[in-house]
Amino acid sequence: MNNLTTAFNPTVSNTNSWKWTSFLFYPTGVFRIWKHSHHWGIRLLYTLVGFPIFLVLFLFVAITVFALFLPPLDLSVGNRSDRTVYNSEGNYKSTFLKTGAETNGAYELIQVEVEPHGGNAWHYHKKFDEHFTVLKGQALVGRNGKEYRVNEGQNATARKGELHYFSNPTNETILLRVKVSPAGGLEKSVRVVYGLANDGQFDGSITKNPWHMALLLGYSGTYLPDVPGFIQEPLVNSLAKIAQWKGEDKALEKYFR
Repeated sequence: MNNLTTAFNPTVSNTNSWKWTSFLFYPTGVFRIWKHSHHWGIRLLYTLVGFPIFLVLFLFVAITVFALFLPPLDLSVGNRSDRTVYNSEGNYKSTFLKTGAETNGAYELIQVEVEPHGGNAWHYHKKFDEHFTVLKGQALVGRNGKEYRVNEGQNATARKGELHYFSNPTNETILLRVKVSPAGGLEKSVRVVYGLANDGQFDGSITKNPWHMALLLGYSGTYLPDVPGFIQEPLVNSLAKIAQWKGEDKALEKYFR
């Protein structure tokens, strides 16, 4: 009879479920594990290992939830007359052939010089496709783990979500035409990257101001491999919006306004 009572009593099952699932919520779990007679080593291990995990998860949730109430990231560029930007550090340039404003957001078109053995690392975008055409020289294009030699007159495409990169494997400067569709923050991110580089505001491939790095990743919609997208994408977007809310973009306005 007792077994029948237990089987048809949902409160018993719910109590047992709560007993174990409560350990997934760190504050409740700490209280329960120290309240009951568990081995001291288990209690200490749970407390020490669980705290940094709980802290990271708490910060992630706090940052992303806070950013939900902030204005969207501003990808606009001022009415600039200069179509070509120069990187004095690498002695190369990029020219904006068509901007997002000129195509009503359909696409952006840019002509890019890539210095010998220069280029970028593996990354992906979620909101646009990227089309590469080699106008001069030979480029190395990586896509989804494979590498392709793209010769003069040939082209390659990286679709939304595809890991890719491009580089110059030669000892001569090469020339690429890059089309992004639909238009995103390509012009703004290129202008800011070149401006910061010219002003010595990079330490290697990272900006000296970490908030500026968040803004750059947000402007370009760029995400890196090895970090799960469900973590990286909302975090990058949230940090970029927070940087804008803090006014960190004000120091960058001279590059794009």
